[in-house]
Amino acid sequence: MRPSRRTRLLLLGSAAVVAVLVLASQTMGSASGESGPSRLTSSGSGEDAPQSTSEFLTMVTEDVDRYWTGAFGDAGLDEPRVGYAWIAPGGVAQTACGPLDESTAAYCPGDDTIYISERFADAIYAGALDRALPGSSQGYGGTLGDFSVAYIVAHEYGHQVQDELGLYERYGDQVPTMAFELQADCFAGVWARSADDEGQLEAGDVQEALDAALAVGDFDTASPGHHGTPEQRREAWVTGFEGAEPGACSTFLQAA
Repeated sequence: MRPSRRTRLLLLGSAAVVAVLVLASQTMGSASGESGPSRLTSSGSGEDAPQSTSEFLTMVTEDVDRYWTGAFGDAGLDEPRVGYAWIAPGGVAQTACGPLDESTAAYCPGDDTIYISERFADAIYAGALDRALPGSSQGYGGTLGDFSVAYIVAHEYGHQVQDELGLYERYGDQVPTMAFELQADCFAGVWARSADDEGQLEAGDVQEALDAALAVGDFDTASPGHHGTPEQRREAWVTGFEGAEPGACSTFLQAA
């Protein structure tokens, strides 16, 4: 991806994330408490290119926010307001949803903040999690590259959009968790299309997002926390990317 110039915890995936980070530490080496240079940087060049994981996460979040600010404005709505915090290796964030550690990629409605662990993002970027994520461990997709990480950021921001629009209050007791997760994937695809239309995406970025969506899909269809199968998550992202506008994602709550 080219650098751009411009009390219920909602998690990206399943409870396997803790085990995933154990595997990642074995693959990538133990994380230290030092800030130091991070693995994840954009493949872009120049003074705008992020030089650390936190800078990359911030760059993507600000671009996603810019898109949704415009979309809300076009709909006559107040601009979305959301905070973000990146959890450093070995760190713990005290939040309205409880303490969150370096296994985290989540949106917390209680304090309207997106929390993502830098270590988790680095592991996604490096492809270190494929043996532990529910989809990729079964041969579906894989996480590798900067746009895999961008997919995660845009997905979590999608939950914030749902919160802003009051969708949890309206549909929370009527639809399963999966409906909200797939809609957040769809919203991530809508943003990605806007970035593509602006010439920000590079060759392979779309495939990285598709592979990441497959990788985080799960098969525990009997669980209330089921997030969607790999195919469902990929198709949700494609629906948003091809639909190119938020309205394309409304069917996920209606169908549920």
